[in-house]
Amino acid sequence: MTSKLLSLGLLTAGWLAIATSALAQTPDPIPALPQSTTPVRQLSQNPAGTNTSVITDFRVVNTPDGLSVVLVSDGVIIADPPEIVGNAIITTIPDATLDLPSGAASEQFDPADGIALIQIFNLPDGGVQVAITGAEAPPEVQLSAAAGGLNFNVIPSQAIASTDDDDAIQVVVSATRREEDIRDVPRSITVIDRETIEKESILSNDLSDLLGKLVPGFGPPNPEGRTRAQSLRGREALILIDGIPQNTNTSFGTEFSSIDPSAIERIEVIRGPNAVYGDGATGGTVNIITRKPADEGIRSTAAVTLRPDFRRLNEGGFGYKLDYGLSGREGRFDFLINGAFDTEQSTFDAEGDRIPPNGLSNENETLNFLAKAGIEINENQRLDFSFNIFNNDFDSEFIFDPIVFEIEGLQKARALRVGEIDYDDSPDQTVTNISLAYKHEDIINSQLGFQIYYRDTDLTQITNDIRPFFPPNLFPEAPRVFQTNLENQEFGTRLQIDTELSERFSLLWGVDFAREENEALFNDIDPDAFDIDRRAIVTARPTQTPFYTLENLGLFAQGRWDISDRWLFNGGLRYENIRANVDTYTASPFSPAAIVGPPPEIEGGTVKDDDVTFNAGIVYRANSNIEAFFNFSQGFSLPGLDGVLGFLPEGTDIENTIALESQKVNNFELGVRGDWGDVQFTFAGFYNVSNLGSALIRDPETGFTVVQRAPQRNYGIEFTVDWQPADKWRVGSILTWNEGDFDPDDDGNFVALSSVNVQPLSATVYIENETLPGWQNRLQSLFIADRDRAFEDEVDSFEVDGYVLVDFISTLDLGRNGRLEFGIENLLNQQYLPVSSQERIGGAENRRFAGTGRLFSIRYALDF
Repeated sequence: MTSKLLSLGLLTAGWLAIATSALAQTPDPIPALPQSTTPVRQLSQNPAGTNTSVITDFRVVNTPDGLSVVLVSDGVIIADPPEIVGNAIITTIPDATLDLPSGAASEQFDPADGIALIQIFNLPDGGVQVAITGAEAPPEVQLSAAAGGLNFNVIPSQAIASTDDDDAIQVVVSATRREEDIRDVPRSITVIDRETIEKESILSNDLSDLLGKLVPGFGPPNPEGRTRAQSLRGREALILIDGIPQNTNTSFGTEFSSIDPSAIERIEVIRGPNAVYGDGATGGTVNIITRKPADEGIRSTAAVTLRPDFRRLNEGGFGYKLDYGLSGREGRFDFLINGAFDTEQSTFDAEGDRIPPNGLSNENETLNFLAKAGIEINENQRLDFSFNIFNNDFDSEFIFDPIVFEIEGLQKARALRVGEIDYDDSPDQTVTNISLAYKHEDIINSQLGFQIYYRDTDLTQITNDIRPFFPPNLFPEAPRVFQTNLENQEFGTRLQIDTELSERFSLLWGVDFAREENEALFNDIDPDAFDIDRRAIVTARPTQTPFYTLENLGLFAQGRWDISDRWLFNGGLRYENIRANVDTYTASPFSPAAIVGPPPEIEGGTVKDDDVTFNAGIVYRANSNIEAFFNFSQGFSLPGLDGVLGFLPEGTDIENTIALESQKVNNFELGVRGDWGDVQFTFAGFYNVSNLGSALIRDPETGFTVVQRAPQRNYGIEFTVDWQPADKWRVGSILTWNEGDFDPDDDGNFVALSSVNVQPLSATVYIENETLPGWQNRLQSLFIADRDRAFEDEVDSFEVDGYVLVDFISTLDLGRNGRLEFGIENLLNQQYLPVSSQERIGGAENRRFAGTGRLFSIRYALDF
């Protein structure tokens, strides 16, 4: 805690110092400019012999394409041709002088999107100069002289790109491991850019919340921040941060609690299994790409976020976040650092009841630090290093109230205040990612990429008290008050070579290797010491998942063939070799074999398998606005051993049990996407099948969720549409319908998959308006439908009841690179149980968390 307070103090002091300095700065006048060499389109000539004009006023007026700068004079103003210097358009008026009214501004900051600064000033040797500076590139400027003045019609660089460049592309790297135009990829892809991440994170700092609202095929947001009951097309997704896997084979569903949104540049989601990355990507791949350094000079970002729950301010209903980033480039060297401290407040549902701490996303403190450094060795070679550490401390004075087990009927989870707990093993999670990457752009007519990485995940969860649910004679050796732990490390390396064999054909090939160590144990806590002194004394550490290692070797080749201007083929194969070594161990005290006696001893062994997976896809470009695609892809992986090893019966031969056999998924997808300037849409349908899936069912004897290995199929449709009916308006929707079945007896009779595997139909609808220049407002709604198929097929013991949530986001540009953001989560204060909570029954009823009620957030951010 001391280190946390020190970090908070340093971060706060740094933010305040830099913000104060930035706010106090006055931009330096533009220095003497070198003679420019690049003329902009000239609309007037400068005849000799004109008289000096006096400029008496300076106005800036917004236009649909940008803005208009108007100089008012007592005569005709004749200007020299404009010139480009850096990102600025410089216009000199030789026969003029500036005489503005007292107090009138001669400069404007951020007058429009894409325009950083407008200045007008007298030159020392006579004449007037006007400088219009673009935010990222010089704008286009057209001059038009008129009696009594001169007009500058200004179009920002991004407006030029959007109106004049019909071939502007969105580049993705995750789909094929090389940079490609998203329109050339025969897959369903969603890209969430930096602007959207900033906008949505005002509502929630939780990535599972953001993805659940914005990515077709993804399950609804999970308020616990976990991936449980939040699948991608009904199967598990591979989650990467800059190519480093965050999934652990023994998964507690905490993969998204590894990085703060302020450190993210964009998120690329490839929906459906693929043979490109391997490593268990049977549902798809989520690649989180971290912030990039500034293109030139030194840049800083700082923000402070406040989250007051006005109903419960005196009960811990106030949270805040501070983040600061610094990046720069000097010659061949660039760097970036980003720090964020977030204290999540106590949360309350719409009825005003406290929601118990969920061990991840409420009543917690997170600290994230990202550091990146890169050097361009020469024009073809580059070396990049990155380090990211994310700590989530969820120590709380509240626990789940076990009273819910004693009340008849299903109850929502309740919070019980027990005061400060003295832990032997304090509850928190720390995830560390380290990466070193090398790239050579031209080696034997190829591009070479090499990465070596290390990830460490150390998790201890909050205290769980299940004494009222289990009588002493049931699971007699199982802990009644306990914590769960995960210790995981992964080391890996990737090597890939991209060779252009001809103008129309290229081949990407390489090798991946990863080695993972896993162990998950219970902290058996002395119940008497916990009740009397609030001391969490660990008396034993029984097995949840035994220690095992997992090695994965992948060899791959991926080709791209531009058959013609309309047809493109992309395909390849991957050889996977997986090997798991398991020590001899004692099974979980909650295994079915331990209901009335001790858990069995299981002899260790080696589980190994290998296979070749394929992918092939084709894109047809009907015209410049629309393309269709078809894709076949496969995924290959071992099941999550955490859901299997601890529950095996006595006498199991680990090396020959179906419970540990690998699964291979065949996926078929057909889609179409279009862009007509003011309308964009995507539509995709998919069907995938595996002879041996991993269906979740509830064991009727124990009430726990267990894995059922059986044939499995998943299918669904996904649709997105965005429409800009006018310059200031945007509306759109995202629709997901997923379903799935499995054959528990392998007799051809399929039943519905659990709603833990397959979530209900969902839709996000939004309307956005730029109410005034620089002031944008967005209203969005999330619709979750009912689902009872699994209940009717007696797979689930619960039905999913749908709900509707409404959020509001407002963003105001304040000029001088500052902005104010305001958000209201659950605007209508709807009382609801998220999908992930509705499955929490039986022994998990104390985790049946209600959703958060209305919550306000406000953020001030500054770029300088």
